[in-house]
Amino acid sequence: MAREGIPPELIEFARQKYRASDEQIDKLTDTQWRVIKSAPSRWQYRMVAEVVEANNCLAGHKKGDKYVFSASGFLLPDESTVTRLCLWALAPMLPFIYIVYDRLAEGLDDPSPKGWDSVHCPDVGLDCGGVGQVLFKVYCEKVPQA
Repeated sequence: MAREGIPPELIEFARQKYRASDEQIDKLTDTQWRVIKSAPSRWQYRMVAEVVEANNCLAGHKKGDKYVFSASGFLLPDESTVTRLCLWALAPMLPFIYIVYDRLAEGLDDPSPKGWDSVHCPDVGLDCGGVGQVLFKVYCEKVPQA
């Protein structure tokens, strides 16, 4: 897609934040521009994956523990309350960030996942041949303004 109709400040934003070259900017699609345009709205939200059930979790996750992410998908360890970061728990959360991204790009007021808002870590638990098992509820919060 050519640059026609794209505000100059959005082009400059793509240059600065995404380090996009002029050649890359000239090739961006409507969908990519929609995602770039929605970037500031992602700074207003964070995604939370809160433990609602935990059984035999080696990482020590317990009900009420939270993983907190920026709405752009960056883990925010200082805002998270888990005692150990667990890749087994983090991996299945990736699709939820895509949901949040898409909902914000569409301009929706609440980017929280709807319908499917829960995720298990992939460990199946002691009763099924695994070790532990954790269930998370995923939702978004507005970032408190300082």
